[in-house]
Amino acid sequence: MNAPLVIKLGGSLLSDPTDGRLQRWCDWLAGAGAGRSIVVAGGGPFADAVRASQARWGFPDDVAHRMALRAMDQYALLLAGSRPGFVATDEIARMTGLCAAGRTPVWMPARELDTRLDLPRDWRVTSDSLAAWLTCQLRLPRVLLVKSCEIPEAPLAELARRGIVDTWLPTFAEDHGIEVHLVQADGPLPV
Repeated sequence: MNAPLVIKLGGSLLSDPTDGRLQRWCDWLAGAGAGRSIVVAGGGPFADAVRASQARWGFPDDVAHRMALRAMDQYALLLAGSRPGFVATDEIARMTGLCAAGRTPVWMPARELDTRLDLPRDWRVTSDSLAAWLTCQLRLPRVLLVKSCEIPEAPLAELARRGIVDTWLPTFAEDHGIEVHLVQADGPLPV
């Protein structure tokens, strides 16, 4: 079996259930991508609620970071409930075994990352960086980030400056030798 590919599905894919982009990726992940992919869910509207609550109540970034991890868990549960072959898991050690069994693990990061202090605990780190972090933990070479926006040809640092990826991703990817590939949600599916 080839090494699985970590694929982050952006939370913005939840914004319009009628556009078919999220369904298209989930169909591929449950079909041709089954056993070949590990899904990292963005935060989507769940993380937007954390941002809005932080703006209103003024709690610290550390608290918002922990809440945003749980927002990713919510999206992961939503995805896992959408296809029979998807399995929500918070156990990194199970992921390659699930892939070997033809399943598609969907990562719930809160338990693993809730109290880790080796990652920035603020909005510099989003599901983009966490997908790269998981890729590193699994000793895989590359990660695919599925975005709803247009993706210009530009270095990762420029994409971070434009807000297309989070600001910690370029440094983390370079420091750990992770190849980061971006694809627009209605672009080509992996081969």
